[in-house]
Amino acid sequence: FRLDAIKHINYHFVKNLVKSVREKDRPDFFVVGEYWKSDYETIADYLEETDFSLDLFDVSLHYNFHAASNQGRDYDMRDLFTDTLVSKNPTHAVTFVDNHDSQPGQSLESFVADWFKPLAYSFILLRAEGFPCLFYGDYYGIQGENPIPGKAEDYLDALLYLRCNHAYGAQHDYFDHEMCVGWTREGDEQHPYGMAVLMSNGDDCEKVMHVGKQYAGITFADYLGNCEEKITIDEEGNATFLVNGGSVSAWVQDGVTPEEAFHENGE
Repeated sequence: FRLDAIKHINYHFVKNLVKSVREKDRPDFFVVGEYWKSDYETIADYLEETDFSLDLFDVSLHYNFHAASNQGRDYDMRDLFTDTLVSKNPTHAVTFVDNHDSQPGQSLESFVADWFKPLAYSFILLRAEGFPCLFYGDYYGIQGENPIPGKAEDYLDALLYLRCNHAYGAQHDYFDHEMCVGWTREGDEQHPYGMAVLMSNGDDCEKVMHVGKQYAGITFADYLGNCEEKITIDEEGNATFLVNGGSVSAWVQDGVTPEEAFHENGE
């Protein structure tokens, strides 16, 4: 359930509304509020005033994506976390890249540039923290005088497949360079499929990352198809992963193509 523009609604009302619904045999009633403010302290105060009874959209993260997409290689990728709800209170953060208010022509226009969207969606869909939202307009396209095509088949279906099948287990972060950052997921017993994600807003780059000793000797390939090389994991569970400039690569065990895997898995 989405509560719109809650900074204009008395927080006592919001807190009591959520409480009353959950007490009527709906203890799992999920509520997200749109508090359009990029200042973390204001967001934190609102969560505290409402007894952390609901989650909030991470507006600061959206604006970081927007800034990164506009500044290109001049943006320090280590700042993507700065002043964000997902970094400071991830269990109450609903992450998003764009929405109906931020799209072109709207009152809060701050549309993330097209080249950066694969990076931004990888960030919210393939990491452990936050509850991600996928914008209808990004998936299916936006109509109107200046239509924008959807990106389902370009990369979003592949990222959704990766989230469903590879985004599990221990996460290791490598946010140690201004233009090249990444992370890995080791998988778990139900999903024994590791993954390494690397992104760059500047030049081609590489980074040694750890995916787990259980993958020693296994060949990994870029599931998104941006890098053609194959990589073999060493005996310690490490490998030197690659990414082309201004893009993202998601390295998983070599085998099935994104289209085959997605459709075999269902929706």
